[in-house]
Amino acid sequence: MGGGGYMKRERHLVQPVSAATANDAMTFPHARAQLVATVVLSLAVSLLFFATTSHGIGILPDSVAYMRIGTARHFAPLYTWLLQAAALTQIDLVAAAWWLNWFLFIVNTILILRLLFVAQLGPTWAALGTALIVGHPVFVEFHSVAMTEPLFIALTLASVLVFLRAMQDNRVASAALVGAIVGLAMLTRFAAAPLLPVFALLRLLAGGGGFARRLVDCALMTAACGAVFGSWLVASELTSGDSTGRSLELLGNTDLAYWIRTVGSASAMLLPSAAGSAARFLFLALTSVAVVFVAVCYGLAWLCLPPEQRARPQALVPVVFSLLSILYLLFLIVSVMIQYRLNLTGRFLLPLYVFLALAAMTPFGAGRLSFSRRRELGIVLAGLAAVIGASNLARTTVFTMSTYEAGQGYAHKIWSTSPVLASAAKLPANAAVYSNAPDLIEFRLRRSAAYLPRRFSHLSGRDEASMPFAQQMDAMRRRLAEGNAYVVFVYGVDWRDYLISENDLLNSVPLVEEETLADGRIYRSVSRATEMQLLP
Repeated sequence: MGGGGYMKRERHLVQPVSAATANDAMTFPHARAQLVATVVLSLAVSLLFFATTSHGIGILPDSVAYMRIGTARHFAPLYTWLLQAAALTQIDLVAAAWWLNWFLFIVNTILILRLLFVAQLGPTWAALGTALIVGHPVFVEFHSVAMTEPLFIALTLASVLVFLRAMQDNRVASAALVGAIVGLAMLTRFAAAPLLPVFALLRLLAGGGGFARRLVDCALMTAACGAVFGSWLVASELTSGDSTGRSLELLGNTDLAYWIRTVGSASAMLLPSAAGSAARFLFLALTSVAVVFVAVCYGLAWLCLPPEQRARPQALVPVVFSLLSILYLLFLIVSVMIQYRLNLTGRFLLPLYVFLALAAMTPFGAGRLSFSRRRELGIVLAGLAAVIGASNLARTTVFTMSTYEAGQGYAHKIWSTSPVLASAAKLPANAAVYSNAPDLIEFRLRRSAAYLPRRFSHLSGRDEASMPFAQQMDAMRRRLAEGNAYVVFVYGVDWRDYLISENDLLNSVPLVEEETLADGRIYRSVSRATEMQLLP
């Protein structure tokens, strides 16, 4: 009796609708309000973008690799291809990244707003929900630096919208298009891999057609994804012997301290560090319980519906993002077990924040959930959102003011006045330069430079199989012996402990100090020093 009553209550959590309503599920009754919200939010994020890129788009070490400035090649290539395509029109790579990120900031804002309208949230709540996501300081930060996260989020959200449409029209072409977009997302970030099993599982559980037809749609999505991503994977392996740059081995070095730090990073996505660890951890736990409660209740209600009604966009959106959150989190856990010293920073947690926020917000429009009318739960969820929103507002304001004044990463104004870079710029144009920061030198000075020998690979923690450390040292010694070669140490770049240290290098290679500066030191080869002494 108790079980029957529970199932009866659950069936009322999502109200059935007519076929006509299902066919119109992707249209919106508040078209004018949606347009106003779109324009206002687009202008707001544009102003944020202009302020945070006042010194140019932020450039991080990975940004330099995406621009193919330097030697790193272990990244998914789509973002690089887009920048290179822009370069064919004589647009500078950095300028291309600026235009692309501005475009993606607006696109992602519109996509999030559209998904909330698909979930049938009212215009005000949809706008506030969008602001809660796009106003997050990490969201703003990674849209103002030349990184892959904006493109990854855009393709992920676009694939969800296309999948919702495909579940309505039941066309073969639509299923193939979903798979192709997932393939493009994986070419942007390998972390898009969970999208395919999410869509496949939901196609098996929802939508029209028999089980055989659902299997065909799953096969089409998989084939299209494989054609896009798999073709690059195979071609890259055949041409360069490398693709993802990672081996499928358990090279991670996680322990209890690591997971405590990771939970700390997750809590910092919601509250600032100044709130204290205890308050942040408690708030994270409370928020997690609330989100999980909403997702589980909605999921149980959704499973009580017939397959055709499960496929309605407003009913399906919350399930998509709930399942995507779970699989993306599992993907992150597997990644840290495979890759050596992979820290789950805000960069990796940002998509999870977006997915979980959408998973928590969309049920309150999509299903008209009966528990959403409970005053206690409403107060808790509104309170959590208000706290997160206030935290976002304060931290995004501080971040925006800071980047407006000084810039970010290698575009920070500190590098424009760097003494060591100023001296490195005066080195002979035909000289060989080794450095612990060759990417910074190549970006700021537009001259080639090479990494110091790597003691081990930062991806595996092992000696490089293709070019062991001893061979790298021998190659460097030979080049230094030829003369006209320099070593530049930039002390502001202090995170590459996998490179040979300055003291170890001086003990291994004959070098003469050329110049000592406030933020670095420059050495020259002994043969070059001898030549200088022989000059009249």
